[in-house]
Order: sequence, then C-alpha cells, then structure tokens
Amino acid sequence: MGHDINKYKLVPENIKASATAKETKDVQFERNIKVFKEDLLLEKKLNTEQRRAYTLIIDRIFSNKVGVFFIDGLGGTGKSYLYRSLLGTIRSKGFVALATASFSVVASILSGGRTVKIPVDIDENTNCNVSKQSSLASLIRDAKLVVWGEASMAKGKIIEALDLLLKDLMDTKMLFGEKVVVLGGDFRETLHVVRNEKKEDFISQTLLYSQIWNQLEKLHLSENMRARTDPSFSEYLMRIGNEKEKFNSNDKVENSKYLLIPFTTEE
Repeated sequence: MGHDINKYKLVPENIKASATAKETKDVQFERNIKVFKEDLLLEKKLNTEQRRAYTLIIDRIFSNKVGVFFIDGLGGTGKSYLYRSLLGTIRSKGFVALATASFSVVASILSGGRTVKIPVDIDENTNCNVSKQSSLASLIRDAKLVVWGEASMAKGKIIEALDLLLKDLMDTKMLFGEKVVVLGGDFRETLHVVRNEKKEDFISQTLLYSQIWNQLEKLHLSENMRARTDPSFSEYLMRIGNEKEKFNSNDKVENSKYLLIPFTTEE
C-alpha cells in the first residue's frame, strides 16, 4: 500500500490516476484519519488561555452554533498545540475535522494536516472550483470543524474564496457557510510574498484588510510555552514582535547581551 504502481513497469506507459480517483483517495484519507492517544491527552495540558479558546470553540461545535475565530499569538504560544487538541477531540467522536496550513512545516505538525490546495482563480471573481456533486463537496459539508494554520501568511483573497466556497456548498449567505472555522497566525512573522511590490502593497493584501477580518472573533494566546522557564527571553521576544525593543543607529534590533556566548578559543 502507498507505493507508486509505475515503478513495477507492468505496462509500457505510466499510469496516471484520474482527477476523480485522486479526489476519492483524498476524501477516504480524511474520513479515516487515526486519532492518536497523545492528541487526546493534549486537552488536559492546556494552559488558561488555550483552555478558554478550546472550551469556546468546542461549545460552538456541539451546540451547532456559528463560530469563526482567529487565534492570534506569537511563535511558541501553543497555537498548533491548541489546533491538535481540537482536531483530536472532534475526530475521536467520529466527526470530520479538516486541517490545513499555509506552508508545509505547520501542516506536518497537525494530524491529517496538509498545505492549502484549494483550486483558486485569484481575480475580481475569485472562486474555488469544487463541484457540489463531488465527493470533496460532500466531505466539506460533513466537516464539523475547519482549521487553517498560519492564515496570516495567506492572501486575504484566498481566504475569501474559502468563504464563498462554503457559502455555496451549504446554500447560505452566512459567513463561511455557518461552519465553525478556526484561522490562526501571527502577523508579526513572514507574510505572503508579492513580487516586485512594496511593503505596503503586500500588507494591504493580507487578511487584515479583508472584508472578513472584522467579522472574526479574536482569541489571543500570550504565554510563551517554549520559553516559560526563561521569562526574560520571552519578554524580549514580545518586545521585538511589538516593535518596542530599542533600535541602534542602523535601525536594527541588537541582540541582548545575555544571549551572547563569549568567544574564548576556536575549540
């Protein structure tokens, strides 16, 4: 299982699966994601902020209420940890939960996660090309939760395309088709790349400037879980992220002296 049939040279030509067959395989994968015990145990280890977000989102899902959230937090505050806990809880109860991310590193952390592969034409009529009769459409309609990690790195138009897709598939004009959607990221980190444009241009194309932004419920994570045993370093990172750390004469942030390791010898 999982091997490429073409490597066995059964026929002269390479065998290519049809788009429908590939879609069916992807859907079967999503419906049969195994929930690991570690993911179920994450819920018991959430800190206060993560717990507040987790409880709110889970409550919306199981009370069949609308909820579209943006999880804002610096790197290390446990956004992916929260996503994994939510996905594990939903899937363990036999429901579909879809996980994606704007780049592969985050996608690989999420169980069943994959980079965004939405067929989108980005123009004045941005749309997602998914047939209502397809197995993919059925999967999306069945999803109790959609998680998009590092949405801050995606163009606002792409997220708007997802909104239009869900509205179309769910036959409603409500935001994201009345589904519970969790977006997350940190706008202080790397944004999407726009060739030959200025800083203001690619900032203006982010989710922050989308018509959707003001309709999202914002949840904040501030406790740096990676550096909780080093509060000084955590505060230093926060000052840099919030542009409150002092700049030198070259308009650069200097490394704090306590982070530097004195040079003694080559060894």
